[in-house]
Amino acid sequence: MDKDTFIKRLMPTFLGELEEYVSALNRDLLALEKEADSGKRAELLQTLFRTAHSLKGASRSVSVDPIERACHQLEDILEAARDGIIALGPEHYALFFATADAIEEAGMRLREQQDLGNAPLTAVLPRLEAAAAGETGWAVDGGRWTASGDAAETHHQGPALPESEPVPAVTPLTESESAPTTQRPAPAGDSGTVRVAAEKLDAFLARDGELLVARRRVQARVAEVVALRESVGRWVKQWREAEKPLGKWLENNDRDGRPTRRVADTVGGTGERLRQLEKDLEQLVRDMKGDHRMLKQAADGLDDELRRVRMLPFADACQGLDRTVRDLAHAAGKDVDLVIEGGTVELDRSILEGLKDPLRHLVRNAVDHGAEPPDERRRAGKPPRARLTVTAVFRGAHVEVGVADDGRGLDLEGLRQQLHRRGLPEPADERELARAIFLPGLSTSRLITDVSGRGVGLDVVKSRVEGLHGTVDVTFTPGKGTRFALAVPLTLTTLRALLVEAGGQPFALAGTNVQKLVRVGPEDLVSVAGREMLRLGDAPLPVAGLAEALGLRPRAPAVPSARRPAVIVAAGEKRMAFVVDEFLAEQEIVIKNLGARVRRVRQISGATILPSGRIALVLNVANLIRAALGRTPAAGIAAAPAGPAVRARRRLLVADDSVTTRTLEKSILEAAGYEVVTAADGAAAWQLLHERGADLLVSDVEMPRMDGFALAEAVRASKRFAQLPIVLVTARESEADKARGAAVGADAYLVKSAFDQKNLLETIAQLL
Repeated sequence: MDKDTFIKRLMPTFLGELEEYVSALNRDLLALEKEADSGKRAELLQTLFRTAHSLKGASRSVSVDPIERACHQLEDILEAARDGIIALGPEHYALFFATADAIEEAGMRLREQQDLGNAPLTAVLPRLEAAAAGETGWAVDGGRWTASGDAAETHHQGPALPESEPVPAVTPLTESESAPTTQRPAPAGDSGTVRVAAEKLDAFLARDGELLVARRRVQARVAEVVALRESVGRWVKQWREAEKPLGKWLENNDRDGRPTRRVADTVGGTGERLRQLEKDLEQLVRDMKGDHRMLKQAADGLDDELRRVRMLPFADACQGLDRTVRDLAHAAGKDVDLVIEGGTVELDRSILEGLKDPLRHLVRNAVDHGAEPPDERRRAGKPPRARLTVTAVFRGAHVEVGVADDGRGLDLEGLRQQLHRRGLPEPADERELARAIFLPGLSTSRLITDVSGRGVGLDVVKSRVEGLHGTVDVTFTPGKGTRFALAVPLTLTTLRALLVEAGGQPFALAGTNVQKLVRVGPEDLVSVAGREMLRLGDAPLPVAGLAEALGLRPRAPAVPSARRPAVIVAAGEKRMAFVVDEFLAEQEIVIKNLGARVRRVRQISGATILPSGRIALVLNVANLIRAALGRTPAAGIAAAPAGPAVRARRRLLVADDSVTTRTLEKSILEAAGYEVVTAADGAAAWQLLHERGADLLVSDVEMPRMDGFALAEAVRASKRFAQLPIVLVTARESEADKARGAAVGADAYLVKSAFDQKNLLETIAQLL
């Protein structure tokens, strides 16, 4: 085998090792930065040296020279620190963390088969070499290299990542995060372990699900054969009762002999064959039951073992959070201590993957909005270092994940202002008001920009957790702190579910969301604010047809006044009753992912194959309730389905002196269902606004006659249009321009260099 082929085959293994080594570097560097004990520092320095040395050797084996060189320089610096030749300062830690980030980024490039020629690692190498040689001029400031020789305190921010993308994390296959910080991750193949690609494990799981479906189909066939045996048994019993009278009748009517004897022989033979058929069926039933027991034992054993393989410690979902907290805290001038408890609690890999993004959002939110600077904490009588705790504990069949800080608590006044501005009712008690932070698009930030103020962070947390068939809640104490509680199942691969039929199709509802099964008649319904409600206990419950909520044609009841089956479901604090065609069964189901093409169908979270071979969609109850409550109420669950509601289109006024930009924005907005009026400059827009009116203004800034700032000022000064939402879309992206946009009354400021039609549409939807 030639060298290139060998390296190509070895590269996936190297990249897996690379992730583990980078994780170990980050973990031990964070521990070293905080450690004051000289003995423990020496032990950590030695561990870091071994990690750099091992990664250097692995890089050499696949001819990745930049990583090999970086690790060699790290060895020299760490060795000098270990031997007392140099004292590590803030600039060294900034360099170490920047190197770890650059190595991780290089691994991403290698995974995508990209060249490392212009990678950030190439910019880090000269500074590493200078630091290893004891030279000056390599210090880092705010994540950027400076030419100063002064060893000023520095804060590395890490590589910039889009807000919607998860921080890269590692799933080690050897030791859990509960291991001592001095333990280096074992390379693949050590300690009796073997590295398996996640895609192969998922494919294995898919086959296991098919085996479970096959087992249930065999079980159904056994039941059918048992029913056939019982039917034949009844037939044999009836034959025995008729056989003797029939024989006597034939003897009494035997006149010519031969034909009657043939009939008698046939009758006798039929009886024997029926009895033999009964015996054969009895034996077949015994054999099939035995085969089914063996298949069940083998399939269940395989399923149990596969579940064990997929179970990983909660600490895996927390990897990278320590760096996130450190970098954000340093950048904001805060001191935050991250504590992880319950790291050994095990969950399915799919749950862990689904938790990573919500955890990152909550941790960032806690450091950014919850934790106070040290001086502010001292004035409040708190220790200068804020405490951020991430926990995981078992709660029955669920795991409760908590993210708590001891910061300032929630900004209730800001929430009230946002609710009032959007015309939403203000909840009576503070607990309900606090939950408003999960509303889509809600933010206490004054100005929406490309990176902040969209209010999507906590909405993303809620939607992601509900996509895991979980719930999220928040509690707080003013001035004392905030705690988010996420309750998620142990696994998503199987689910105890209620199967129902609606609109002629089967659907599955997670058993954890099902509260009660009832029968609903017209006498059980009342009308509240134009919506049908089910009288159940003290408070009426919203009710809707499941088929109608999913956009299907409901099956009309045979008798309009008949009581119809309905299922009462709950997601968090919301409860609702859905009328269905019929209840099918309650059973354990294997959930299959629908893939990226149908990811945007918010009411659906997966699918399952039933023993009959039919496919049942698994419903996301939280999104289903929201969708049903958001629909125009139909005339009644027992009536014919109402026609689609006709709603007047919102009119948008677009002002831009560029014909190309104006046409582009017009086409995007019209495709989204808006009526669009365009103007070539601010003056024309101001005139059209008076002549035709608008529900929202989208404007450029640099335009002849009247620019966007002047147009916004005129709109805000007008009594008629003072509350008109204004979105500025401009190439001017300085902080001063953004501040002026806020000052003249713009609700959103989007920069053309980072223009994205999704951002534009989401911003408009939020403001309307």
